[in-house]
Amino acid sequence: MFKSLLICFAVLFAQLAALNYIDNRLNGGSTEVRQTVSSPSSAQREEDKEEESKKNNIV
Repeated sequence: MFKSLLICFAVLFAQLAALNYIDNRLNGGSTEVRQTVSSPSSAQREEDKEEESKKNNIV
């Protein structure tokens, strides 16, 4: 049982190393973090619109 677990972990680490190598080759070795643009949810936008309309009605 111990031998099979050792083989399993060895294969796992070999796969991780291969994927890391392929990833570095495809990305040109850059380690930049990809930036994502987040947009407000539709519920948040609706709340913002309601607040603006209330402000416009009061003024």
